[in-house]
Amino acid sequence: MSLLDQLERKFGKFYLPNLLPILLMGQVLVYMALLAEAVEPQQLMLNGPQVLRGEVWRLFTFMVVPMSMSPLWFMIGLYVTWLMGSALENQWGEFRFSLFLGTAWFLTVLAALLFPVALGTVSNFYIMGLLTLAFAKLFPEVEFLIFFIIPVKVKYIGWLTWGLYGLTFFAGDLDERLQILAAMGAWVLFFGPEMVRSMQNQKRRKRFQKEAAREEGTPFHACVICGKTDLSHPHVDFRYEDGKCYCAEYLQKGSCDEK
Repeated sequence: MSLLDQLERKFGKFYLPNLLPILLMGQVLVYMALLAEAVEPQQLMLNGPQVLRGEVWRLFTFMVVPMSMSPLWFMIGLYVTWLMGSALENQWGEFRFSLFLGTAWFLTVLAALLFPVALGTVSNFYIMGLLTLAFAKLFPEVEFLIFFIIPVKVKYIGWLTWGLYGLTFFAGDLDERLQILAAMGAWVLFFGPEMVRSMQNQKRRKRFQKEAAREEGTPFHACVICGKTDLSHPHVDFRYEDGKCYCAEYLQKGSCDEK
């Protein structure tokens, strides 16, 4: 039984119902508040020092800060998030979907509190990006229309996202690296064991192929006198006496020609 199965078996009743609608509705409300200039984005972002000073709402509000204030891109973002999130929730169930986002959220918050100076202000960018990576992993052949015209399979979008994450991790600042590592904790929990099993299976498959290839080139019978083998002389019969292999010619004539 996998770790996820064990967690679901023990804690399957504990999850946040309607998590995806709550996140999307939260984004809508925050978007409207930002348009009305009732609040500033920096007041909602996760910030370790500010949380430690008592601004505990930041632990939750950073998850619903919109990625874009453009009406068009905001609406597209909502639709794509709903599409991918609902597909993942249907695939996993509400508990695992809550666990996936909850793990990324918890590790990000933990990193912000443990490394407040290094992280500074934290957004939900890498956490929400996990939805794209998970969706591309589970539904790689689904197509999106880029700019409403160009059909692109989501697996390519996933590869691009991985590339951006990798480039940011190796070329970015420490705070970006910490955010990526925190978010990736959820990915490791859900897909790490599968990747390890896949690597182990691939390793076993290669070892089997090497052994099979070696066995194909190894004769099963070899005459101890002349050296003929079932590979070099496939039409020759071989017999065993006293545990030693002899070709039929030697057994009949008492001698045989070397191969």
